[in-house]
Amino acid sequence: MITRALGAAALVLVALVLRAPLEALPLTHVLVQLPMLALAGAVLAPALALGRGDWNRGGWACLIVAGAGIAFWMLPRSIDAALSDPLWEIGKFVSLPLLVGLPLHLGWARAHPLLRGVLKAQVLSMLGVLAFLYTHAPVRLCNAYLVEDQHRLGLGFLALALALAASWVAPLIFPRAAPRAGLLPRERIA
Repeated sequence: MITRALGAAALVLVALVLRAPLEALPLTHVLVQLPMLALAGAVLAPALALGRGDWNRGGWACLIVAGAGIAFWMLPRSIDAALSDPLWEIGKFVSLPLLVGLPLHLGWARAHPLLRGVLKAQVLSMLGVLAFLYTHAPVRLCNAYLVEDQHRLGLGFLALALALAASWVAPLIFPRAAPRAGLLPRERIA
């Protein structure tokens, strides 16, 4: 438990110490710092005795909370506010680990494989739409960043979507060889 708490604290501390360079570009702000903060909550999740009750049957409750948190921090207005208002910045550092990473880990562990597949498809489609939006919008979506930076973020969303799709499809195309149970080594024919 202490190791997990230290790991989560280290991730938050790295995100805090590197705050200025990570927030200088939307690509690193959205695709590095925000996931790093969510990962801090996911690292901490197994150490806590949460999400195991009947209230989280199938992981639905936790996944809904995580989905709402992701939807909130996906808005350009939220990103702008986190850059300009210290209270929003504090909210980002608190809400991403506790309302995205932690519940996502707790809900994912209990989710049915079909639900996991639907959520993976949703993530890919969401990243594709964001990639299109950020690369084709003629105006700035985030007031804190330039249009060129916004375009690079869109390309980053596209690259992330392709990488996730490849990593999720690869085990289906190239399955691991499972050891056969109950087979004895070949006996010598004499």
